[in-house]
Amino acid sequence: MLVPYIEERAESLLSKFNLLSTPIDVLKCADLLGINVQAAELEPEISGVFIKKENVPYIRYNSIEIPARQRFTIAHEIGHFLLHAKSNSLFIEKTEKIMYRNTQSSTGELLKEREANAFAAAFLMPRKLVKEAIAALPDYEHENIVHFLSLKFKVSEAAMAIRLSNMGMLEYGHF
Repeated sequence: MLVPYIEERAESLLSKFNLLSTPIDVLKCADLLGINVQAAELEPEISGVFIKKENVPYIRYNSIEIPARQRFTIAHEIGHFLLHAKSNSLFIEKTEKIMYRNTQSSTGELLKEREANAFAAAFLMPRKLVKEAIAALPDYEHENIVHFLSLKFKVSEAAMAIRLSNMGMLEYGHF
């Protein structure tokens, strides 16, 4: 199954570099992996680019996007580096959404994007830290759990809601 493998890769990386605390230091991780990361003036529909040139990995992220989106993009590109660098030397992330139930759903490229997104989510919002944060929440914060956790993990509310839903923690009546 796709997600457990990716969860394990993200957790292993965070443990290896002793980065398992909120918010995850995505730039430090990239540095420890030897990835050159810089903001760049990219076209508005491009969030980030991963390039491996002459065996040196580079990530460029869109300087005009909000910090939460930039963090997710960097984590996504780290996912490409760890999961796909041997298969391709260039990944360009566009902000436009692709419906996963279309004619492209079975392509390898779409699978790679889904894997990189799953990695970014598991990396920025590790299951263990999310569960600990929820357990430590004051009762009055349970109404605003997505907002509270998105601030703690420095991710968008949408990313946190999807992560909690994928973890089975946003089901009706859970909170």
